[in-house]
Amino acid sequence: MRYTNEYDNDKDSIDIYSMTRYEDISSSSKPRSHKKKKSKGKTFLKAISIMLICLIALGVGGYFAITKWVLPSYIDEHINQEPLEYKEPEELHIKTSQYADVQNIALFGIDSRQDNSSGRSDAVIILTIDKIHNKIKLTSIARDSYVEMDVRGHDKLTHAYAYGKSTLAVKTLNKNFDLEITDYVTVNFYEFSRIIDYIGGVTIDVNKKEKDHLNSYIFPKLRKQTSLKCDDISKTGKQTLDGTQALCYARIRKIDGDVERGNRQKEVLEAMFKKVKDTSITKLPKVVEMVLSECTTSMSSQDITDIGMWAITSQPQMENLSIPNDVVKGKGKTIRGVWYYVYDIDAAKEEMKKFILETQPEPTQQPQQ
Repeated sequence: MRYTNEYDNDKDSIDIYSMTRYEDISSSSKPRSHKKKKSKGKTFLKAISIMLICLIALGVGGYFAITKWVLPSYIDEHINQEPLEYKEPEELHIKTSQYADVQNIALFGIDSRQDNSSGRSDAVIILTIDKIHNKIKLTSIARDSYVEMDVRGHDKLTHAYAYGKSTLAVKTLNKNFDLEITDYVTVNFYEFSRIIDYIGGVTIDVNKKEKDHLNSYIFPKLRKQTSLKCDDISKTGKQTLDGTQALCYARIRKIDGDVERGNRQKEVLEAMFKKVKDTSITKLPKVVEMVLSECTTSMSSQDITDIGMWAITSQPQMENLSIPNDVVKGKGKTIRGVWYYVYDIDAAKEEMKKFILETQPEPTQQPQQ
């Protein structure tokens, strides 16, 4: 039986990126991208990318923290802080301490609308602060992953945020993958374009398949159904994309799937991180203000400052992992009329652990002769 809820009533919301009709979260077909209606009022920004807050706070927040232009009190004034709802770690399904030497932060790219503050998590990325190996690690998890969540049983990972906002989304990640997450950041991908335009665009390596899809499908519908301006991409290879082009690039899904889209999203985030580090000092205060004032997170101001100071002084490397992948193989499966991405959760858990902690499999003991 098909579950219905408030999403069923919104039949006219159009996704400006895929230009497809908004679908119910329990749709029996493969999900598509979604649209957030234009916000009205003094600001268009409603929630800054978690990756953006974390990655840009790493590069920019650290700089200003060191120069004392941005202090924890300033962060307190501009940031939206919403703590997770729990009293004991066990309530977040934290049962181990294997990640005690790193910090795992849940990043949710939210598909929200003006009249619905609890959209689906269009992107789910685990940001790991690994000071031991001096690395920032991004682990993207397919949003259609078939996972177990409290109360609701098995469902799509993307639905956890819609049903229980950040708390249920974090609980679901910990319940299935033992990640020991206690902090999150949320974002609406629509707002990437304004930040990217402000910093002068980002460098992205666009292949022919992506270029043709953007020029022949996404951009024409974008221009037809919205007031946004977007020039075609004239060549393949590394090039500077403006905000709208980069956003559309990050939302491509039809030519491959969720895993590849997750990789594109991470590519845009890394490009933003690199660009911000090279941005003129005169622009940095505005970037910081845009990030902080529109961010929603459970992280404390001091924690953000500390991470930023570490990042700017240590210049960490960035590494990526996608789940599923060639090791953790996934497949599409229809269960009770709903399409899911199904794979071995235990195998995924071990693959994440190996990537995040950089552990090596124990050598197989040879039998004694």
